[in-house]
Amino acid sequence: MNRQLSPLKRRLLLSSAILLFGKPVVVLATTQTGSAQSASHSRAASPKAPYVRGGTPAKAAAPRSMNSTSPGEAVSVSVRRHAAGGGLIRHETSAKSVSTVSHEYIAKQSPASNALALVSLSPGANVSMGDPFGVSDQSNINVRGLNQQEIGFTFEGAPMNDPDDYTPNSSEWVDSENMESIQLQQGAPDIETPTTTSSGGTMAVRMRNPLEKRGGQVDVSYGSHQMNRQYIRYDTGRIGNTGLRGFVSFSNLTSRAWRGPGRNDRRHLDFKFIKDWGENYISLSGSYNNEHTAWYSTPSLSEWKKYGLNGNLNLDGKYTFADPNYYKGFGTSWTSYFLSAQSHFKLTPRLTLNVTPYYYHGTGNYPLGVYTVPTSGTYYQGTSAVNGQLAGNNYSQDGNVAAVWDWIGRESYTGINTAMHYKIGHHDFVVGDWYGYTDMNVNEPFSALDGAGNVSKSWLKLTDGTMLNGWKYHTITQVNALYVGDEMHFLQDRLHISVGFKEVMSARNGTLQQPGPQYNANYYSAEPLPRMSASYKVNKNIMVFANVSTSFRLPIGSAFYNQYNSPYDASLYQTANTKLRDEYSISEEVGARYNDDLVTGSVTLFNYNFVHHQINEYINAVPYFLDAGGMTSRGADAELGLRPWHHFSPYFSGEYLYATTDNNITMDGITYNTKGKIATSAPRWMGAVGLQYDDGRVFGSVSMRYVDKQYGTFMNDEHIKGYKQVDMMLGVRGPDIGFLKAPSIRLNIINLADHHYLSGVYNTGATAGTATYYTAPSFACLGTFSTGF
Repeated sequence: MNRQLSPLKRRLLLSSAILLFGKPVVVLATTQTGSAQSASHSRAASPKAPYVRGGTPAKAAAPRSMNSTSPGEAVSVSVRRHAAGGGLIRHETSAKSVSTVSHEYIAKQSPASNALALVSLSPGANVSMGDPFGVSDQSNINVRGLNQQEIGFTFEGAPMNDPDDYTPNSSEWVDSENMESIQLQQGAPDIETPTTTSSGGTMAVRMRNPLEKRGGQVDVSYGSHQMNRQYIRYDTGRIGNTGLRGFVSFSNLTSRAWRGPGRNDRRHLDFKFIKDWGENYISLSGSYNNEHTAWYSTPSLSEWKKYGLNGNLNLDGKYTFADPNYYKGFGTSWTSYFLSAQSHFKLTPRLTLNVTPYYYHGTGNYPLGVYTVPTSGTYYQGTSAVNGQLAGNNYSQDGNVAAVWDWIGRESYTGINTAMHYKIGHHDFVVGDWYGYTDMNVNEPFSALDGAGNVSKSWLKLTDGTMLNGWKYHTITQVNALYVGDEMHFLQDRLHISVGFKEVMSARNGTLQQPGPQYNANYYSAEPLPRMSASYKVNKNIMVFANVSTSFRLPIGSAFYNQYNSPYDASLYQTANTKLRDEYSISEEVGARYNDDLVTGSVTLFNYNFVHHQINEYINAVPYFLDAGGMTSRGADAELGLRPWHHFSPYFSGEYLYATTDNNITMDGITYNTKGKIATSAPRWMGAVGLQYDDGRVFGSVSMRYVDKQYGTFMNDEHIKGYKQVDMMLGVRGPDIGFLKAPSIRLNIINLADHHYLSGVYNTGATAGTATYYTAPSFACLGTFSTGF
C-alpha cells in the first residue's frame, strides 16, 4: 500500500539534502579504462519446513576473466563518473545479449548488497529480495521466466551454484567494495563457462584487481534495523621488483531482522594477489565467509491479504514449549572459503593458454523448524525400527522433548578449466577442457530445546548411542566438458562468425546412508552442445548480431534419494525419482547495438525452447522433482544508457516476456491442464529507469523498477499484483584531510515510498492457495562514511 513519509523520514531526507548541497569541496580527477568483454540457501531442500535454502591508473595489463574477450582493464582508485548510465550499461561486442554492471555503479550502492540486488535494473532480471540490504540469501532471481536454479553463476572464473540444489548463495562470495563487475548473460553461456546449470543464462562476478600504488579504503555504515558494518581494505601496491601486488580486506556486519525476531551477523575476508610479466599473469583470489542470518516467513496470498505487515506473519520471539513458529527453529549458519587461481600465458605470438583451478568448501546448518520427539519408544532410521529412550537430561513435557530439526550440509567442489587459443589468419581457434568434482554430505539430526528455548549444542541420541536422523546421503558428481570453437573475422574485421561445440559428460554417484531398499543412486549423461553466432558492424556505431545456442542443466542432487518420515515411522516422505533427465534448452537471439560518444544501447529479440523442463518445488508440503515436458519463452529486451550530460547519466531498460508451459503436468496422481498456461514467475512486462548525477563533489541517484503481475500457480488461478519500487542515493565527497584520501559520505534509501507488496514467488503451487511468496522489505536507509588512505 502507499503511505506518506513519516516526520522522521522527512527530517532524514531534509538533513541529507542540506548535507548534499552544503559547503563546496574540491572536485576529484577521474580516470578509467574499460573493456568490452563478453559473466536463500536452498541447501535445506527438505519438505519438512517452508524454508528452502547479495588515484593512479594501473600501468600494466591486469588479469581478465577466462570468459573475457578483451585484453584486460586497468583499475583506478579515482572516482569513475563517465560511463554510460552511471555504470549500469557497457558497450558490448559479443554476438549475444549481455548486460554489465560496473564498479562505478556498484560503489555507490548499499555496501552490503549482494550480486542479485545489484543487477535488479538490468533487462530480464526479476529480483526478489528477502531483506533490504542484501544480507540474506533468502532472495531470488528469475531471468526471462527461468528461475535461479536454471542460471549458471560464476565468480572469478569458478562455478558458484550450490552443488546440490544449484541456488547461488551470492551473499557469501565477495564484499561489494571489491566487485569490479557483474555480467548477466541472459542467453546461453560462453563456450568456456564451467557450469552445468546454465539452461536459463549465466551471471559472472569479477573481483577488483589490486592497485599499483600502496593504499587502502575504510567504510563505516549504520542504518535501519540496527545495521552496523565496518570494512577495511589494504593494497600492497607493487612489491619491489617482484611484479607482485595484492590486497586483503575484512568486513564485519551485524543487524536486526527487518521484521520479526532474530539477528544477522557476517564476518568476511577477501584477498587477491597478482604476479604479471609482459602479457602473462598469475592471480590468486579468495574469500572466507562466516554468517548467521535470520529467516523471514513467506506467506500465502490469502495470509498476506489478511495480515499484511502487521506482525501476525512473523516468527515468534517468545518461546512456548514446542512452538513450531519459534524463531530459533529457523535461523541459519554457514561458513565457507573459496580459492581461484586464474592465469594467462602467452606461449608464442599466436598461442595463448588460460588456466583456472578452483576450490570451495562450505559447512553449516539450516534449521527446518521445531518438532516434538518422544522421550522413549520406537524410533526409525529409514525403514529400520530401534527401541530405546533418549540419552541426556533433556527438558520434556508429557513424554516429549521439543527439538530443532536441522539440515546439516558439508560440501566441497574443485576443478580446473583450461583453454588454449590459437590465432592464424582470419581465425581464432579455441580448444579446452573443464573437469569438475563435487562432494556433498547431508544429514538431518535433532537438537533439543530447554525450557527457555535455548538450542542444545549436541544432537539427540538414544542411550545406545544411536543418533536420530531424518535424512542422510552422500553424493559425488564428476563433470568433464570438452569444447572446441572457431571465431572467424572477415570484411576488414566487420563480420564475425563463430561456431563451437561442447560435449559435457556427467556422472553422479551417491549413497542413501539409511536402512531401506535403496542404497546406491547413480546417474550418467552426455550432452552435445553446438552453437553458432554472427555479428556485423554496419558502421562504427551500429552492430547487428544473431545466435543459436544450446545449454543444459543436471537434475538436482536430492531428487535421487528416498526420504522417510524418520524418526517417527518408516513411511516414505519422498520417493526417489529415477526418470529425470537433463533439462535441455535451445535459444535463438537476434539483436542490434548502438554506441557513440553519448549513447549506448541495445535491443534483443529472443526465443527459448526447453525439453525435459524440471520442476524443483515443494507443492502442498510435498517435494516434486518432475520432468514437466516442454516450455517456451520468447520476448524482447532493451536497454539504453547515456554518458554524463551536464553530470546527469540516465538509464532505461525494459522487457516484454511471453513464457508458457507446453505440456500438462501430473503431480501426486493428478493431471493438471497446464498446457498453454503462462509460466510462474514470468511477468509480461518489466521496466526500470535510473538517473544518476555526479559532478565529482556531489553525487546522487534515483531509480524506479516496475514488475508486472506474476502467476504463483501452474493453473494460473492465483497471481500477485504488479509493483513498483523507488530507491534513492545521496552523497558528497570532500578534499583530502591529512592521511584521509577523498573522504565521502552517502545515504542509500531503499523503498523510498514504503510500498508494501509481495515481490515474487517463493514456492510455486499447483492451484490457488498452495503457493507462497516473498515479502518485499519496507523503507530502510543506510548511511556510509568512506575514505581512502
